[in-house]
Order: sequence, then structure tokens, then C-alpha cells
Amino acid sequence: MKGLSWLQLEGVLGCLAGQEDFVFLDSSRPDQENCRSLLFTEPVAQLRCQAGADAADFLRQIEDWLGQGYYLAGWFSYGFGGLLEEKLAVLQGNPASGSPFLADLGVYRTPRSFDHGTGEGDFPSCLDKAAGAGWEIAGLQPNVGHREYLQAIRKLHEYIAAGDTYQVNYTLKLLFRWHGSAEALYRDLRDNQTVPYGAYIRRGGERILSFSPELFFRRDGSGLVVRPMKGTARRGRNQAEDDELRRGLREDGKNRSENVMIVDLLRNDLARLMHSTGGGEVWVSSLFDVETYESLLQMTSTVMARTGEGGGSQGPRLFDLFHALFPCGSVTGAPKIRTMEIIAELEKEERGVYTGAIGYLAPDGQAVFSVPIRTVVLRGDHGEMGIGSGIIHDSDAEQEWRECLLKGRFLSHCRPGFELLETMLWQPDSGYWLLDAHLARMAGSASEMRFSWSEIRIRQDLQQAAEAFSPRCMRVRLTLAKDGTSAIAAQPCDPPRLSRLPLYPPEIEGGLPEVGFSRQVTAGDFPWLRHKTTRREIYDGEFAAGRDKGLYDVLLRNDKGEVTEGCITNIVVYADGEYRTPPLACGLLPGVMRQLLLRDTERPVRECRLSVAEVQNAEAIYLCNSVRGLVRVALRQ
Repeated sequence: MKGLSWLQLEGVLGCLAGQEDFVFLDSSRPDQENCRSLLFTEPVAQLRCQAGADAADFLRQIEDWLGQGYYLAGWFSYGFGGLLEEKLAVLQGNPASGSPFLADLGVYRTPRSFDHGTGEGDFPSCLDKAAGAGWEIAGLQPNVGHREYLQAIRKLHEYIAAGDTYQVNYTLKLLFRWHGSAEALYRDLRDNQTVPYGAYIRRGGERILSFSPELFFRRDGSGLVVRPMKGTARRGRNQAEDDELRRGLREDGKNRSENVMIVDLLRNDLARLMHSTGGGEVWVSSLFDVETYESLLQMTSTVMARTGEGGGSQGPRLFDLFHALFPCGSVTGAPKIRTMEIIAELEKEERGVYTGAIGYLAPDGQAVFSVPIRTVVLRGDHGEMGIGSGIIHDSDAEQEWRECLLKGRFLSHCRPGFELLETMLWQPDSGYWLLDAHLARMAGSASEMRFSWSEIRIRQDLQQAAEAFSPRCMRVRLTLAKDGTSAIAAQPCDPPRLSRLPLYPPEIEGGLPEVGFSRQVTAGDFPWLRHKTTRREIYDGEFAAGRDKGLYDVLLRNDKGEVTEGCITNIVVYADGEYRTPPLACGLLPGVMRQLLLRDTERPVRECRLSVAEVQNAEAIYLCNSVRGLVRVALRQ
């Protein structure tokens, strides 16, 4: 599947920057099921539902427009559920903060689309009005304090013990101030959280930026699919740790219990819907699937339904569909009605669009709506984002608090755009040196960081670039953007001095390039240190300062005082009759040249932690990378 390229996205956002009414349904993580992005602009009408309105009448209006061949796109707030069930009227007694509406959908002609399978589409492009880079978030804080949160969880445990509920999805909000370009904010958050169901919606002064991995429902004729998401774990620092955490999440009793509860709830909802509309079948097609996202792991399951002969070719009517399913059980709990009453009692503010539904309906009967989690709402210079977690009888309140904050990391830890980077040596007689190792490292980083990756195309681009090289050694810089776009730059360089360590370091008196230690300290457990990217501020700054002092390179230490690497090299020392190099666990780049040395059985290099004193007292110090090879250096005293 082909995602929107950086230029295509910039072009679309540039066009949207000057518009006040649009719905952009954007899949930055397309798959066979979800293979189109859609852009709705210039509505012919607007359907808005306020508190106290008749939900059946509102949904009939939607069906009337669909019957005339129009599309509808927009959102339903969580509080819309209060219009569907008399017991839940309390949900829509006070509409969402800042918005008087419980639902807001535009009526549109045929939308513009992009087919992720073919890479073809008719999206507009206004690169001269590109989104820019300016935005800032400040004053980020939850609307519920730590103590107040713990008190709410205690109350929930009392309700669970009394048998009122089995599981409650308790939520809060992150509130903040912001200024700058909303399009740039959407672009950067999207780059940090690629999801199947992204959305950027504007209605006048209100903007909704949604990055949801969760499908609420997909209607395709008489078929329905729901995919509740329940169960979260952090990402690992490397692939092995990721795999272990993935297994742990899949096998964790608490998360499995929560997931099964919601699957049972939705299966029952669908079964009642099928029964009320003429019969049909319901089945669970998968359980406990763990999906990997940039900042966390999510457990999901899939439930499917199909109406019988009495259900009509386009499935249930909208009122029956929403009355049975809305809001999604994964964001309420079980049993749904009583649990929603408890939520209304304990949550501090109305949820608004958060945990409601965002999507579209087509005149041919198709409809797709996501559950808007990881959703930011901007009004003026203020913003909010809802976060929450499922509470059951053995939930630990402190752990749930931490899980909530973890879910907000993609907003609070939004990284500027960056690219993956490889720097390699090309030689006239033999081509790219250690090419397979370079591409394997980039492929591993691309997989962990959710970058698009095509090794065949990269190899073809490198080969084509080499045809224009001069007949001398070249330093080649390969970069990979998240959308899979690559760039290659090259410049002449000297051949490497050494490609293997000597059996024993020779006696040398003076004349060696010098290195020194940086005052900067790195976090040894920071996973980014094991990936080569264009985010090299510390490395570039310290290297430039070292060069100004006449140093060949500058050595870094982690927060435990262990020596890790140079700014552009890995380090190997010779002491007590053996070569030693720091292990990756200290927080350093798995250099391609370093890997080559570790595989040399004739000149073995042992991984072990090195203190500053051990480097100072070493018999010999070598620095290495795959362009310069091995260089013996001396530590400036």
C-alpha cells in the first residue's frame, strides 16, 4: 500500500489552510481493508444536532440526503448516546465544552480521493501555501489531579464490588495552550503516529485533529465489521524487547480479560441488531491481535456480522445501527448502560467528540467510522485531548494513571520531522562497501519506527547514483523519509586507513590524531541512540566544537558514567591483551564497521562496559566507522 508522499500531504494541507469547512479522512497506515483517503470540501448543507433533539429524526435526515446521492462526513460526540437511550439523557444535558452540538456532519458531493493501492488520486495541491513549521504547545496538564484520579478509581472499585459494572473506561483530558499553524501541527503529529483512521476537520474556529487506530464500524452493504481496541503496552527499546512486550501483552490476564469483555459486549450488540432487523449472523474473526504503533502496542479483536435476507441490501437503518452500537463499547465498559451512568457521575467534563465517532456515509450504503481516541480539539488558542483506560476489579490505580499519561506521549513528546540516515563508502573498484549491513540497519530502524521501506528501490537508486560518481572514493549519504522517499548525496573522500585491527597494536610515539571527552551526558536507555537519524543535534554540535579545538572526534558518556561512542565513530580499546568495545546496552549506535570487527574471529573484540579511567589507561584507542575505517587516536590530556 502506498501512502501519501510528503509533497502530496504538504500540497493538500496547503490547500486546506485557507478553507474553513472540510473533512479530511486520512489513512497514513493503509491496508487492504482501508485503502482510500477522502477529502470532503464545499458542503451543500450542514446537519447539526443539539442537546434535546430527536436522534431518530436527525438520522432520518442523513438517510434522506444519502437517498439523493450525497455523501455525509463529520463527527458524533460521545454525548450523542444520550439521545439514543432515555436512561442516558444526562449525557446530553450539558453539551461538550465549547461546542453546542452533539453531532456535526456536512453534506457533500463526491469527495476527492486517493487510492493507496494504486497510488492514484485527485487530491488538490497548493505547495505555494505549504503548512510551514510553526506551532507551539504550552501549559500541558491533566484536568484531573493525581489525588482526584485515585479517588475516582476507588469509587469505581466500589461500584465493581457492588456488581453495578464489570469494567469502566474512565477518561480525563489534557488541556493546553497553543499557537501557530494547525496544518503543521497535524502534519507533525501525523508523522509521529501513523494510523489507519486519521482525520483533520475544520468548522469555522474549531479544528479536530484525530489520530485513531481504532475502527468503530465499517458498513459495506449488508456486512458490518467492528474492531474494538483494548489493552496497551509501551514499545521496547529494540526489536527483541518489542517482541517480548508484544508476547507479554497478548498473554497478560488483565488485558485479555478486558478485551474479552468488550468483544462479548459488541458481539451481543451486533446479535441484537441482527435480530431486530430480520436476522443474520455474528462471529468473532480474530482475538488478541497486537498492533505496533510508534509509541505503544495495542491489543485488538475483530467481530463481524451480516444481515439475513430480511435485513435489506444496505443493512440496518441508521437509527437501529447507532442505537445498538453507539458509543463503542471499548470506550464505555460493561454492562454499557449502567457503566455510562457511572461515567457521567464521575468524569469531570463532557467528552465531546473524543470517544464518539468520526467518519463518512456514502449513498451506496458504505460507511466507515473510527473511534476518535488520540484526538485533539483546538478552539482559539486553547486545546484539549482526551485520554483514558479500562478499569476492572484488579486494576491498580497508580498503574492506570501511568497508562493514561503514556497514551498522551504522542502529543507531549511530539518529535520534529526526521529522516533515517546511512553514510557509506563507495570505491571505484568494488562499489559500495558493507552495503548489505547498511541497508539491514536502515531496514530495522524503518520497521521499528514505522517508515515505508523498499530495499529493491533503494538499491536501484544507489546503483543509478553510482553511475555518475567520479573515479575516486566517495562518501555517500542516504536518507529515508517516513513516506519512503529517499535522497542520495555524495562527495569525494579519502580511502579508509585500516579495515582490520592489527593482531597487536604496534608501538607508536606521537603523531596520532587526538580525541577528548564531551561534557554532554546521554541517557543510556534512550532508544533513539541505537538508530542513525538526522536528529543529530548533540553529535553535530559536539563534533563541531571538537574540530574547532583540533580534535579528530569527541567521546561521549552516558548517565552512568560509561563511555559509549564518538560523535561520528565507535570506540575500541586495547587493554590487558584484548580488544574491547562498549555494548549496545550502554546507549550507542550499532556501527556497521563495529559489527564487522565483532565478527573477526582472528582479532576478537569483546563487548564490555568501559569507564573513563579504563579508556584513559588503555594501551591503544581506535575509532572506527564505515567511511574512514579504523583510525588509531590518542586521548588529549
